Amino acid sequence: MKYEPLLRYLEARGDSSMIRLSFTQIADILGFGLPASARRHQAWWSNTREGHSHAAAWLEAGWKTEMLDLAGEQVSFVKARATGFAEGPGATFDHQTSWRDAAVTIRGLSPAALRMIDNHVEQHGGDRAGACSALLEQLAADRLQAMFDWFQAHIPPSDLDSVDLIREDRDAR
Repeated sequence: MKYEPLLRYLEARGDSSMIRLSFTQIADILGFGLPASARRHQAWWSNTREGHSHAAAWLEAGWKTEMLDLAGEQVSFVKARATGFAEGPGATFDHQTSWRDAAVTIRGLSPAALRMIDNHVEQHGGDRAGACSALLEQLAADRLQAMFDWFQAHIPPSDLDSVDLIREDRDAR
């Protein structure tokens, strides 16, 4: 496996629960440079095995990535078992882990977005993770309503009903 040196490095760190590495240090461990996509795309560092041999290396060693800093070219590896991290369908996360994951996401938000989240917490109670979820759900509902409103205003009504549309589609084949 191409990324086996990273797997072995992480396996050998049994006494640590978190390791912060620069991209240069990871390249030194691997013996080759990281691909350009690792320096540009957050998705490269996701904790998904399928189709990602690099992620399979750290996941197989019992670690996951957190606190990615693309600009600073650093990433933290955290013991998966130590955080309650679970992978795949039916995976469960304890409250502490889900909050830590949400905090990582929140860290990259603008001050205005953080104020909006904190205002929601003040008005409705709960924590930032719950406020983020509620605000995102409201945003999605607002965008959906705006889309329906736009279609209603810009698309002329049709004399066809759904049965006629299905029939038209079938006859066109």
